Amino acid sequence: MSSTTASSTTPRARIGELLGGVGAAGSFTARRIAPADDLDLEVTGLGRLRFPVSRTRAARLCRLARPARYGRGDQTLLDRGVRDTWEIPKSRVRIDKRRWNRTLLPVLDALRADLGLPEGRRLKAELHSMLVYAPGQFFLPHRDSEKADEMVGTLVVTLPGSFKGGALVVEHGGEKATYRGSQKALSFVAFYADCLHEVKPVKDGHRVVLTYNLLLDGGGAADAGATGSTATVDALAPRLREHFETPRPPRRYAREDAPPRKPPARLVYLLDHQYTERGLGWDRLKGSDGARAATLAAAAEQAGCETVLALAEIQETWDCFEPGWDRPRWGRRRSWARDDDEEDWIEDEPPPRDDPDGYELGELIDSSITLERWIDRAGKRAAPVVSDVEDEEVCATTQTSQLEPYAAEYEGYMGNYGNTMDRWYRRAAIVLWPRERAFTVRAEADPSWALAEIQRRLRAGGAGEAREMAASMAPFWRGVAGSDGRPAFFAKALRAAHGVDEPALAASLLEPFQVEALIPARAPAWAALVERYGEAWTRELLSSWSNPSRGWMGPEKRDPLAWLAALPRLCESLRTAGGAAGTTAARLLLEDSWRRLAETIAEDRDVTPPRVRDRALAALEGPVLGVLGGAAVAEVDGLRDEAVAFLRARENEPLVPSLVQMLRSAAKAGKPGSRAAPALDAVAEHCARRLEARLERRARAPGDWSIVLPPGCGCELCATLGTFLADANAQQLDWPLAKQRRQHVHGRLDAHELPVRHETRRKGSPYTLALTKTKSLFEREARERRAWRADLEWLARRGRSGGPGRRSRPAR
Repeated sequence: MSSTTASSTTPRARIGELLGGVGAAGSFTARRIAPADDLDLEVTGLGRLRFPVSRTRAARLCRLARPARYGRGDQTLLDRGVRDTWEIPKSRVRIDKRRWNRTLLPVLDALRADLGLPEGRRLKAELHSMLVYAPGQFFLPHRDSEKADEMVGTLVVTLPGSFKGGALVVEHGGEKATYRGSQKALSFVAFYADCLHEVKPVKDGHRVVLTYNLLLDGGGAADAGATGSTATVDALAPRLREHFETPRPPRRYAREDAPPRKPPARLVYLLDHQYTERGLGWDRLKGSDGARAATLAAAAEQAGCETVLALAEIQETWDCFEPGWDRPRWGRRRSWARDDDEEDWIEDEPPPRDDPDGYELGELIDSSITLERWIDRAGKRAAPVVSDVEDEEVCATTQTSQLEPYAAEYEGYMGNYGNTMDRWYRRAAIVLWPRERAFTVRAEADPSWALAEIQRRLRAGGAGEAREMAASMAPFWRGVAGSDGRPAFFAKALRAAHGVDEPALAASLLEPFQVEALIPARAPAWAALVERYGEAWTRELLSSWSNPSRGWMGPEKRDPLAWLAALPRLCESLRTAGGAAGTTAARLLLEDSWRRLAETIAEDRDVTPPRVRDRALAALEGPVLGVLGGAAVAEVDGLRDEAVAFLRARENEPLVPSLVQMLRSAAKAGKPGSRAAPALDAVAEHCARRLEARLERRARAPGDWSIVLPPGCGCELCATLGTFLADANAQQLDWPLAKQRRQHVHGRLDAHELPVRHETRRKGSPYTLALTKTKSLFEREARERRAWRADLEWLARRGRSGGPGRRSRPAR
């Protein structure tokens, strides 16, 4: 089912039909004619302009002008294949405003009524530029951006003159209006900013125009236009109540005997015009949108519902083809986007037609609607929300597909998918819900608001009510808590969890986050929670936070390794802010952090190939130092000793280079505190012993080609491979093997990055796998021994300067 249609038997379908009969008398575009007597216009470098504009004067205007440009992202481009016209900046145009207003202001008031904007409001015209279209010049279909919060549309004033062609074509919702200039009078054409419009090529003469931004002034915060008839309001109210009482059908892929779902919590009525974030407002609704919004708001009041005005982001995926295609074309992909700050289509590739409507749409495959902003009836600034809308919550009078998308992307046939068009729209919507469901509906759309509301209840002494509110969010909280990216959001969650004073509710409020959200600034709140709910509660929550299978759920994504490296500062903040409770909080945090880090080390030390393993272990230098430093700050000696014992274990031999680098970093940062020093000294002594043991092994002789095959497979292929590698004299092996057996050998050599070239000679049957030991075997080991010697010498200097008590033997 389309997101903008509904079965004719549903209440929401009837709501859409009833609202379809409500509308202002105006249109999406309008035209007025007036004499040019009051337009006293001078252009710098030309002087006063006489009407009608002669060909000679128009030609001189072109010589004074510059090519009109357009924007593409952050760039301003000149492309006469998109926009070919001359522009005279408004700074070079002087108009006697007092005289001009005698004509302009009455025309603007008439256009306001023509466009269906409410009485009591005033249209203002703000000059944008002067344009001259010479023969052959044009402007492809485009949509104007709303350049100010009050902007609702565009006014084009065509000056009297003799020209052919150059028609202004304005489209919206499947309707089209075409306007041509006049030889003797001014032509005022106004249209809403979301209307697609173009200027056809001028065939003869010059088309000279003034373009204005139309701004709507006056009116109240929630002024949405004239309300429909009382009968319409009275008919809508029971349909709204029926919508919120009617169970929804089972989901599409539910089992046949699945029971109906609960009734919808919201109704989302999509208005006909498209809006940007800055152009959205109850007092700036266009045409029939204002009257329908006012009518629906009045019916909502009668039905006991709350109402907000929202910005809905809509994506539709359609089955489609280029016109005339009789077979799929592979791999074709084209996309467009209308820039919010400019007046053009931005294209990845030239489409076969002027715009995405050049493709033939078939069936609607999929659609989605997300509410991104909303404004309540008080008319405050649009608040950010993120809320997905289900089909059973949506109704509309005009289907989205009848409107012009602000972006579109076509994907050609790709074998088992493709020949689809994705289209994106931004429509205004009226969102309603029963007052008794107000908190949960708002909480799901704006989690930050929900936490603030719980805090307000707690401050007012309503702890019981606050707990009820927190409990009502449980079904959706984990899915929406990550949508708020504001830094204060997690801090709000900590305060709310403390205030509800109920362990299970507190855990449910905090469960969507991850441990990296804890930073020094939040140490007092975290220590207070540990004190209130105890160690068992804290351990369970930390375990949930650090579960790697969940992915990132919280709003403030941080690098886990960098967070571990910063643990000493966090532990210090906890001890300072929370006293005994802070020390406990630090200890529990360190225990959980060390558990995760030890698991990571165990996983990374077995990674292949070795270079990948070494990079992974090298990245753990900071986290290991962070845990040891944090344990020292929090005086958790047992954890410190456990960590040191783990790091010194035989199986963690591959970690030695990372540990040496950790010690170098610690030395560079300055001498460690007295409590951290024993741990670092013990690690340094361990590294020195391991490096000595490596260097005591005899260096490889010049003719020794033996290589040890790491364990991991006991098959007969690996046995033969191991024998060849271990042979100190053998350098090459020609080995006839079938494909799968060759692949196994390739895999073993590559996984351990052994210095053996392996190539397949594609002759005979089976092919021959040629193995050749390379000289990099000697170069690699020499390089390793130099690195070991350098590290051991540095450790010896560290010991003499106050490191390990044991002095290392000189490196040989």
